[in-house]
Amino acid sequence: MKNDINKIDNNVLRGAETATQDPFNFPVPGHSLTDSPDKWSWDKPSRMTDPSKVVDFVVDKIESQGEVKEHFLRLMGSGITVEEIVNTIGLGGFTAGEFTPDVAEIIKPPLAVYFIGLAIENKVPVVAFSKKELEEDGKMISRRETLDIMEERNPQEYYRLMSALDNKKEDLNMQKPEDEQPAGFINMENK
Repeated sequence: MKNDINKIDNNVLRGAETATQDPFNFPVPGHSLTDSPDKWSWDKPSRMTDPSKVVDFVVDKIESQGEVKEHFLRLMGSGITVEEIVNTIGLGGFTAGEFTPDVAEIIKPPLAVYFIGLAIENKVPVVAFSKKELEEDGKMISRRETLDIMEERNPQEYYRLMSALDNKKEDLNMQKPEDEQPAGFINMENK
């Protein structure tokens, strides 16, 4: 019986039982207004209100940090759409209290143009809009995950990249003759 307490289904059923037993088991209207103010970042006045300054801020931040710029280029190269990137930036800026949801929506088109230009400048294939959603969990994407996404969303680029890597490996193997043994301590001739 103790193991039943930890089962998810059992907990859901027990919660449903308590809800049906007590019809007043829910927050009253206006309850959120009784919370302490300024508890959340988005509950405070935003730090920036001018959309053009917000766009400049975001672009400057990306340009000044090389690893962040490379990260976005890898995302676009793997098939992540510009739409998904700018939506994430808008949501992240709002939840951090940097700007309002209105400003987050207004900055999306200029940021999309910036990212498309960045991709073209670096000769990275770019997709502007998505047809299906991709679940994100807020962490930096690894190189292996980038390749997996690229294989799914941009297979032509993936196979081109893989063949280029295979050719590079072959070139490296061709440079070193197989019949030559590297000279080492054990292979040295007695003089």
